[in-house]
Amino acid sequence: LANTLRSPMSFFDTTPLGRIVNRFSKDIYMIDETIPRSLRMVLATFFNVIAIVFIIGYSTPIFLVVLVPLSVLYFFTQRFYVATSRQLKRIESVTRSPIYSLFQETLNGTSTIRAYSLTDRFIAESETRVDTNQTAYYPNVCSNRWLGLRLEFVGNCIILFAALFAVIERNNSHLSAGLVGLSISYALQITQTLNWMVRMTSELEANIVSVERVKEYSETATEAPPIVDHYRPQPGWPSEGEVAFNSYSTRYRPGLDLVLKAITCRIAPREKIGIVGRTGAGKSS
Repeated sequence: LANTLRSPMSFFDTTPLGRIVNRFSKDIYMIDETIPRSLRMVLATFFNVIAIVFIIGYSTPIFLVVLVPLSVLYFFTQRFYVATSRQLKRIESVTRSPIYSLFQETLNGTSTIRAYSLTDRFIAESETRVDTNQTAYYPNVCSNRWLGLRLEFVGNCIILFAALFAVIERNNSHLSAGLVGLSISYALQITQTLNWMVRMTSELEANIVSVERVKEYSETATEAPPIVDHYRPQPGWPSEGEVAFNSYSTRYRPGLDLVLKAITCRIAPREKIGIVGRTGAGKSS
């Protein structure tokens, strides 16, 4: 916020207001509320999965052999989904800013919109921008269904092998009925736990986009400090109301042409000056 407030006017001239509002509303909410909750759930589900695998592996050690290919399948499924979900989240965040911009413009120009009977036009424009935003949200829902199908397959494989190896090693002396029941009951929970862990991991990585967007605004160029010690005038300044320009040139922001070129003039104390010129000659500058 402090960095944005000290940004030059060129920043506000080239940045839509809705984009700034989006940073300080939705993105800040994600950082303060959603990301800590997602991180907490990721850790909780991770340790839950570790506990389930340990119990199944303790009751039927041969299960650990099957765990390796299932872990590889789970890893690649998670990586593919997380990368896709993160990009969809970034697109959804980018398409949300124009909605805020149009809403702000509509509020500022309500009287003009009503005077020219353009209410239907602005409603249609708002619906178009919302539809554009939803086109990025719908693939996110589809990707969740894609993930759920594959995670249920991995979870059902874990349940299958846990039950199968329990039956195969039924004559093992250390394997009791109670231990088998404990192993299978925990295996039945693995599908939901794996699904929830991937979703929380994906949500965490997707919401990190908000951190990137806010960090971008914390590193924008700012105006010079209010007080620059080696440019401070003498204590008695100004001694008289004289203004002097010596080859003064200026532009509105870097990359644009000069609006004033090598202006040299002197305005004496108590002298009244009028600037005359055609439209666009640079009188205001």
